[in-house]
Amino acid sequence: MISVISAAANETYIDELLTGTKTSFKHLDVQSSEISGYSHFSYEVVTKDSKNYIVEKNENTKADGKVFTRKTLWFEANSGFPKWYEEEDLRKDYRIKNTYSGQIMSTRLEKAGKVLQFETNLTQENVVPFEVLIFFLRKNLRHILQTKDYSFTLFLPLLAIELEEKGFPRSMSMIRMMVELREELSLETPLGIIKGRKILLLPKSGFLRALLPRDKTHFEFTIAEDAPHYLLQFSAGKTKHMLTELSLAQ
Repeated sequence: MISVISAAANETYIDELLTGTKTSFKHLDVQSSEISGYSHFSYEVVTKDSKNYIVEKNENTKADGKVFTRKTLWFEANSGFPKWYEEEDLRKDYRIKNTYSGQIMSTRLEKAGKVLQFETNLTQENVVPFEVLIFFLRKNLRHILQTKDYSFTLFLPLLAIELEEKGFPRSMSMIRMMVELREELSLETPLGIIKGRKILLLPKSGFLRALLPRDKTHFEFTIAEDAPHYLLQFSAGKTKHMLTELSLAQ
């Protein structure tokens, strides 16, 4: 069995970063069966301070097209290593920036005129910051499908901030997750029929499954079985995200 020892923020994702690719997902409210919004992703090379980066840009909109969050995830163009992540939530008026340096992740949150800063040591085996989770799953899909009882540690920065505000230790946001393999699917996509595999992520600890909010700790992904393992669907809470656009670089 292959062992992955490094923190996922210090892994290369060069094979998963397809510059020029654009993807979109519609948000289906599973309770009302209504479309509640959309997510749009693009991947492009950006030069900043004489260095080249591959940047994942993401805008989430309401059903009427109004943007409510903007996110960017920056990778070194030559290595594929994540460098920093920025998120702006226009509804809750906050901005978050995570910067990765080796095994140390620095977080800065600006919310309602207040600034919170802290550092997280990611030296545990297989620590995955939430913003790189989909890249991690795509990169390791074959290993996940071939490994019994696959698990890893997921770090949820926004949950860390909520825990601190409520007087709980931030360490509770470093959660050991297990992967449950679900059914194989054949889905209609903009590129035709693609075979995918559904996987469920949830806390390994039954105590944490009962204690922590389900919509922030239980996730379902359907990922294409063939490389580069496109994300086809994912669900969190009452919302299912369904692929509507997948255009490749010309």
